[in-house]
Amino acid sequence: MLKAVIVAIGVYLVADPVSDFMLEPVGLSYLHAFAAMFVGMLAGGYLAPRSFVGVALLINLTFSVLTYVLVARVREQPVLDLIAEQHLMVSTGSFVGAGLGAWVGMHLKRRHAPVEGPPPA
Repeated sequence: MLKAVIVAIGVYLVADPVSDFMLEPVGLSYLHAFAAMFVGMLAGGYLAPRSFVGVALLINLTFSVLTYVLVARVREQPVLDLIAEQHLMVSTGSFVGAGLGAWVGMHLKRRHAPVEGPPPA
């Protein structure tokens, strides 16, 4: 599970600025949180030995709390005010992306897993 977590976080950290860079010119920069979490947790879900959805949501919660608290401190602003001023997709999209990405990654793994059972007669 540790390998899946490390890969998920690594892919997320790379995908976050890349998705922001790619979505900003077309006016969809508020979707970068969803896209980055989806890709990162898809990778983690694919590598995880068992269900990864709960772990993905916990990773997302950790990154969301860290981000909101640090940005609020830099701006000298209450955290709830910062959350309220964000586009709804920024605040909730990363949770949806994390859960959906982990779920899709787990199902892709199952589709590509070798079929176990008795050999054909």
